[in-house]
Amino acid sequence: MRELAVFLAAAAAAFPAGVRIERGAVNSVALPAGAAIYGAPGARTVLVTHARRDVLWAAGGAALIVPAGEAGTLTGAAEFWRLFRKARFHDYEQRTTKLPERPMAIARTVRGGDILRFGALEVQVLDTPGFTPGAVTYLFTSAGKRYAATGDLIYSGGRLLDIYSLQDSIAETRTRGYHGFAARSGRLIESLRRVKEARPDILVPARGPLIHDPAGEIERLIARLQALLESHFATDALLWYWGEENWRLRARLATGHPPPPPLPMAPQKDLPDWVLAIGNSRLLLSSSGAAFLIDAGAARIVERLEELRRQGRFRDLEGLWISHYHDDHTNHAAEVASRFGARVYFDERLRDILEHPERYRMPCLTANPVSGQPLGDAHSWQWREFRLTNYYFPGQTLYHGGLAVECGGEKLFFAGDSFTPSGIDDYCLQNRNFAGAGQGYHYCLDLLEKLGRDYWLINQHVAPMFRFDAGFVARLRGELEKRERILAGLTPLPGANYAADEGWARLYPYAARARPGEDAVLELRLYNHAAGPLAFRVRWNAPPGWRLKEGGRSVLIPPRSEGTVRARLAAVSPPEVAVLTVDVAFAGFDLRRWTEALLEGGPQPRSDGPGRPRLPPAGSPQVRFSEPR
Repeated sequence: MRELAVFLAAAAAAFPAGVRIERGAVNSVALPAGAAIYGAPGARTVLVTHARRDVLWAAGGAALIVPAGEAGTLTGAAEFWRLFRKARFHDYEQRTTKLPERPMAIARTVRGGDILRFGALEVQVLDTPGFTPGAVTYLFTSAGKRYAATGDLIYSGGRLLDIYSLQDSIAETRTRGYHGFAARSGRLIESLRRVKEARPDILVPARGPLIHDPAGEIERLIARLQALLESHFATDALLWYWGEENWRLRARLATGHPPPPPLPMAPQKDLPDWVLAIGNSRLLLSSSGAAFLIDAGAARIVERLEELRRQGRFRDLEGLWISHYHDDHTNHAAEVASRFGARVYFDERLRDILEHPERYRMPCLTANPVSGQPLGDAHSWQWREFRLTNYYFPGQTLYHGGLAVECGGEKLFFAGDSFTPSGIDDYCLQNRNFAGAGQGYHYCLDLLEKLGRDYWLINQHVAPMFRFDAGFVARLRGELEKRERILAGLTPLPGANYAADEGWARLYPYAARARPGEDAVLELRLYNHAAGPLAFRVRWNAPPGWRLKEGGRSVLIPPRSEGTVRARLAAVSPPEVAVLTVDVAFAGFDLRRWTEALLEGGPQPRSDGPGRPRLPPAGSPQVRFSEPR
């Protein structure tokens, strides 16, 4: 006890009256005159560094001073969620949705160069966009030390909480957010250097320990980000589509310097006569007059098929296989199946997201459900003169399949959108590309090597077929392994995939609907990316108009597995849309308001597909193994 008293006395002496820094789920910087950065008990005014709800909760009901570039996020929260009910379908922006649940009043906005005064303390504002588009840092001097409150710009140890929060559009190359892999990295690096130039003695991030070697840890984080991005651009699939000039500009904007050489292009070959390209679909033509389609998402696919049938190119469309759930591969699948009587096939792991897309928050969702025949991994069948084999193929996205086709000695592998001749399609972090042996692209490369190198790969966005030789595969594996090591060192969370997988904590269904007096049942689905079992504790934050009736509070999850915790909420007086959030604590981290679901009042719209999910009773945890096998 005496040692604790000495420590507390020393800590109090380190700051003048009215200044105090305390660690917590979100750190607290109490300032004179009832002000605080991030938040503090009893604070009347809170200086906000960035508009993320997982930090904003700490402000309580205080008057808010916020970055001018983030003010609209706070005041426009209600309109954002109202529009997002539909905008989440066909969403190509792919910014994180860790935004305020409800509008928040603003007392004042600030921008770089502004000076704030609280009693005798002067606080300087520094623009530091990156982790969010309009973030700021607050600089002040206390007891002879210069402090910088940096928000989530950096975590101790030269780390960053995650990289998926950096996904964004690139104005200079007219690249939409879906293709902008950690695109705000360049701005974050510039902001880190701006903080370093301010020569603070101590950084006070929003979360985690204080940083006592700002210059060293800033340079460490910059080096890690640059190494990660250089590895990404070395295998960038978009080089094939957009050319070298675009590739070089995107890489330079992200890293701050010219990129190293990319992989050489893989060998290519024209499609065989029995494969017909129709936009980003492919049609297998049998000598019997029957046809089999791969994917159906392009706008004119139905009209084009009708035209081909009139021309006598095929008589009957007997099958349709879906490679992955993205709208440009699924939008017209149900219409094609109905119009032509085709039987629909897909890998069994795609079944729920195809049949119930409304239950998910994933990029490029269609609003048109697809039903059909789920196929097990390595399920093989004979269709006319073709031998078809379905495989799970978690490349571009976790919900992805591959189809091997053999005919007359030729071997093709329909790889969906997972590869191009220049590399791998991992440019959208929200697609959930898992790093590590036996997962994600490693899993795909393992399968291709098992099948043999005599298969030609087909990506339906790429005109020719292509094939990877041993050297190309070795380079891909080397970059993937390098990336995993970098991610593991980059994030403070217990596993590399926590840095890249926003969906490790997700609510299912993403949108639940109930009238007054009815209940909504949801699951919090948690993926344990760590090497050992982890215990997760959760807390449900019911929004106004809803009441939590029962809800699970903890679950122990084995490594590389997904577990669930369920809750039941009563619709008391539900508004048109409300946002349910959940706190998640594990491995020493306390992440508040971390993931969300939409709770909707009123009747279910017809366009949302089949009815509400039938889930088991709420309140008890369940573990479900989901490791690829």
